[in-house]
Amino acid sequence: MICSKNSFLYRINDWVDANAFFTVGKGMVRGIVPYRDIFEQKGPLLYFIYGLGSLISYRSFIGVFILEVCFFSVFLYYSQKIACLFLSQKCSNFILPIFALGVVTLKAFSHGGSAEEFTLPFLMISCYYLIVYLQDKSICISKKTIFLNGILAGCIFWIKYTLIGFLFGWMACIFLIQVLHNEYKDAFRNCLYFLLGMFVATIPWLVYFCFHGALDDLWNVYFMVNMNAYPVQIGMLQKLNHTVSFIFESIFGNVTMCIGTVGGFLLLFLKRDIFAKREAFCSLLFCFFTTGFFIYIGGTNYHYYSLPMSIFLLFGLIFLFSFVDSRKFLSRFLWSSLICLMLVFSFSSNTRMIFYKEDNYAQYEFASIINQVESPTLLNYGFLDGGFYLTTGIQPKMYYFMKNNIPYQNYPEMMNTQDYYVKERLFDFIVIKGSLSRRKKEFISQYYEMVSSHTQTNNLSQTITYILCQRKY
Repeated sequence: MICSKNSFLYRINDWVDANAFFTVGKGMVRGIVPYRDIFEQKGPLLYFIYGLGSLISYRSFIGVFILEVCFFSVFLYYSQKIACLFLSQKCSNFILPIFALGVVTLKAFSHGGSAEEFTLPFLMISCYYLIVYLQDKSICISKKTIFLNGILAGCIFWIKYTLIGFLFGWMACIFLIQVLHNEYKDAFRNCLYFLLGMFVATIPWLVYFCFHGALDDLWNVYFMVNMNAYPVQIGMLQKLNHTVSFIFESIFGNVTMCIGTVGGFLLLFLKRDIFAKREAFCSLLFCFFTTGFFIYIGGTNYHYYSLPMSIFLLFGLIFLFSFVDSRKFLSRFLWSSLICLMLVFSFSSNTRMIFYKEDNYAQYEFASIINQVESPTLLNYGFLDGGFYLTTGIQPKMYYFMKNNIPYQNYPEMMNTQDYYVKERLFDFIVIKGSLSRRKKEFISQYYEMVSSHTQTNNLSQTITYILCQRKY
């Protein structure tokens, strides 16, 4: 509630990614087909989640916030189940709000509502089953568990497939452990059950896109564009070097992540006696690095990328509280929660925006101007979705409704098409950023005139100027 800008404490979530997901999601549940009718590159399950949120509230993120709470509750429930495998029930309850504080105040948590955040419950459920397996003396694992984790992997895949690294490591560890114990039949059988689970999670999307005749669009955008337009064009050795650097940067570039992950692996190394399988420490370390490898192998690093790795913070807390033996201290769950609620205001970079009003946002100022026109049309030109479709209530019908973070030379069609929209004066209004190049501003001024501008400050105290332009007649 305090850290996510989707909550009712915030006037708007001005994060461009969340607005892009919301614009596509609300279109998706109202008949617009992602990739075919509108261009965005995250997975359809993420859009569907945002679409469900839009059914609750069309012009705000309250519906998305409710779903965030549900997802995060599942995440914390399985976090507590893992903690109970190492600590007492009271101690596990006590560290839960501390763990929640650590996750939601990470820079990687960003503004709230990221694709990474919505995968957290799936990752923690799988982590729980892996810990249970590593503590079990038996080498066998049930078909049901393998199949379930395959479904979880499929769900993550259709949110953002680069986040599947943990589940890849999960299945690889079980496979290798069984092979090392000469359980070859079970090892290969489990791989098939895992893939079957992934396929079951994939069926709804195959049916959906087949029904709408958009399988080619799904393939071309979600896979081909993501794999070819975003990655940095460098050699494989350089990519591996960058990947390892990014993984270590995600650990040591943040105090919470550093203490949590290092402490967590100390726990796993020093407490190996609680695991029945001698491969336990290596298995979890392997899963940590496969998580980071899949995230960063593309060669880019945004601050929110490392959020899936935050599940390992839990082990750091478990390690810390494994030395505490005060019943009075551990029983005060309420005090733990209240203290964390107070600390969150200091640790989260978003909370300064709780007191912002509509006057602080160009999104609302421009909406009041745009909505004076009957059935207005709008183009978000040259930058990611700034939230103007949200506040105006306009559902874009054009394919390139914004500019994604793709270099022009890698995918020129996007900006060339937006330039065509402007040249043909297809929209009543367009919104641009003040940071747009002089050449682009001169190009726009031939067809549109400026009617308003607004400078505002984001959660990182960065100033952004938006300019509203109206079509010339």
